[in-house]
Amino acid sequence: MRDVIVVVGSINTDLVVKSERIPKPGENICGKGFSMVPGGKGANQAVAARRLGTEVYMLGCVGRDLFGDFLIRNLEKCGVSTSFVKRADDYFTGTALIVVEEDTGINTIVVDPGANMALKVEDLSVLQGVFEKASVALFQLEVPTEVVIEGSKMAKEKGVVTILDAGPPRGMVLSALEHFDIVSPNIHELASLTGFTVNNVDQAKEASLFLIERGVPKVVVKMGEQGALLVEGQKATHCAAFPVEAVDATAAGDAFTAALALSVAQGKSMRDSVIYANAAGAYAVTVFGAQLSMPTVEDVQGILSRKGGECFEL
Repeated sequence: MRDVIVVVGSINTDLVVKSERIPKPGENICGKGFSMVPGGKGANQAVAARRLGTEVYMLGCVGRDLFGDFLIRNLEKCGVSTSFVKRADDYFTGTALIVVEEDTGINTIVVDPGANMALKVEDLSVLQGVFEKASVALFQLEVPTEVVIEGSKMAKEKGVVTILDAGPPRGMVLSALEHFDIVSPNIHELASLTGFTVNNVDQAKEASLFLIERGVPKVVVKMGEQGALLVEGQKATHCAAFPVEAVDATAAGDAFTAALALSVAQGKSMRDSVIYANAAGAYAVTVFGAQLSMPTVEDVQGILSRKGGECFEL
């Protein structure tokens, strides 16, 4: 297969602070270790795919501000093609405010999408030639839904495998999910999409089968410490997580999705692709920051060499 990945998605500046714990509503507590780092689910996945060794093209939008300059320079430094990144005159660059709990790595995130929402369906036209040589197209839901849906249709017409990282599930209707070959939510996104309660593997299987019945070919559920669940047709496979010491869970799901996309692009089985993705996600939680935690091939191989990650048919 053609080892080229196209990412259509968000580009944000992450403003991150560490805290002893996540504050309760209305509570003011002292944090430390503030940092400003490149983020956005789309950009994170683009950087992760590039670090894992594939050619990556990014379509997104930033403002004409210092944050936008910072983010484009970073993508270029990481080797991602930015020739399709727009600059919006009337929007500030998207920004995420992130609090990370020190001991657990658990985080809370509030995002102002800003210029990400300035991306339009007509902007997809620049990808016609790129889709001719691409193997996988990655989408998320931090840009307008109509761009995501039309982009997936365009990619599929060119024979490109389409993957939707279903986060955040804002405004996505179930009928639109059938336009993707693989839909990959986390447990919270899966619950939001289906209306099911999703806290464990059995519940994730039930909710995933609900999506399968509504035309989604394959569902891959990111489950954190519980690993990942692959559902194809009526067949469900649970792949356990690799044990690691968590530092920061920010963008671990993006590392997972990018590694899944790369493995699929390389023609590996879905089972092997999920194991590889699990390893990438596991590595990401051991490093503080979003794009800073995106793994290399060597990082993923290091996780794969450990015990853990076994898969079981359900």
